Amino acid sequence: MNQKIKTPIFVRDRSFYKVILSLAIPMTLQNVLQLLLNMMDTVMLGQVGESSEAVISAANFANQPFFVYSLFLFGMVSGMSVLIAQYWGKGDADAINSIAGIAITAAIGVGGIFTLVCYLFTPEVMGLFTDSPEVIELGVQYLRIVLASYVIASLTSLLCGIMRSTEQVGIALGSNTVGIFSNIILNYILIFGKLGFPALGIRGAAAATLIARIIEFLIVLTYVVFFDRRVRLSFARMFRIKRGLISDFVRYSLPVILNETMWGLGITLHSVIIGHISDAAYAAYSVANIVEKIGLLSAIGFANATQIIIGKEIGAGRSENAYPYAKTMLALSALLGVVMSGVVLLVRHPAVSLFNVADETKAAAINIISVMSVIIFIKSFNTTAVVGVMRGGGDTRTAMLFDFVPMWVISIPLGAAAAHIFGLPVWWVYACLMSDEVIKSSFCLIYIRSKRWIKNVTR
Repeated sequence: MNQKIKTPIFVRDRSFYKVILSLAIPMTLQNVLQLLLNMMDTVMLGQVGESSEAVISAANFANQPFFVYSLFLFGMVSGMSVLIAQYWGKGDADAINSIAGIAITAAIGVGGIFTLVCYLFTPEVMGLFTDSPEVIELGVQYLRIVLASYVIASLTSLLCGIMRSTEQVGIALGSNTVGIFSNIILNYILIFGKLGFPALGIRGAAAATLIARIIEFLIVLTYVVFFDRRVRLSFARMFRIKRGLISDFVRYSLPVILNETMWGLGITLHSVIIGHISDAAYAAYSVANIVEKIGLLSAIGFANATQIIIGKEIGAGRSENAYPYAKTMLALSALLGVVMSGVVLLVRHPAVSLFNVADETKAAAINIISVMSVIIFIKSFNTTAVVGVMRGGGDTRTAMLFDFVPMWVISIPLGAAAAHIFGLPVWWVYACLMSDEVIKSSFCLIYIRSKRWIKNVTR
């Protein structure tokens, strides 16, 4: 009698776990540092003047355009990484150079247009998020300075994405560390007027961000030009582009770009829905979002590590390893999700107390975080399933459908109704806006077990 042999949940291979740690830990540390910067930004801006809630809201709203652009950028980097990770497994550095040239050209073109439009229509852009004249005025001051960093930040992200996909994660962590600590120090100097500089308030925070992003880009560029020995990026090789690779880039990157752009617009719409409840509700949501990032620190780094590992195995002709590795990574991501949900519950009171906001805002933030602790476990699994397993396997189209269709069809209409028809408290509105994560997890589990996501995308 024939019996179907089941693969174990956890792969029995020490070298596999060493690779996971070597990739996931540096990327998680990067997320820790980014979280530190976001927290310090919010805490410092909360000390500016009497209207701290307006300043915090203005900075958060003014960062929404970059959030939308960065998700387009993340989509392009992630789609590019699907190809690069598999070509890295195949050992084809020329193809990697060509893909890099395509991605850099696209990022500069789109980033330039996005920057110009936001500069010409800055008040109108801010008006999308809030009706408060004070918040709009403060946001315009911030946005017009930080816009100059958009293209610079995109080039840094692309170069770091190329290095990560070829298992060089140290440069992204190193440059990000220097950039973030530079940003924090410059925030202190320029926001409050230290060391003889004038106190610039919210404009100081924007200037600090711009300078820090320039520093980070110069560090990455120096590494790529003088120290990289794996990919050896060069203008001659990057722009010796093969037509076949252009069609591959569009085929596999476009669904990811659409995925991230639509998902990013959805998250921005979350801000619009909550921002039109009240400034206090949005301030509570902004504070809670900082704490959410604590809960998702391991998930994002883990998902990126999964994409690299699975993509490399498929590109190297070892597709039989993809499903066992995926099972292990998903199980580990679920365990990490449980741990991080507990961490979020433990830190919610001390974390919220760091912010200089009204007691009512603090109470609302704590209620949002309590709902968030349940969602983080599911989000951790979903992030690894979509970003890590499906994209790493080369199935970017299905990943796109799973990621944003439930959001736009179910959770956004439900959240809007909860806020503006039924008038529910902000934490109930947040729960409705996150309902798509529960639906998505079921679809992901069924589809990954089918193994239809395993696709070799190299030529």
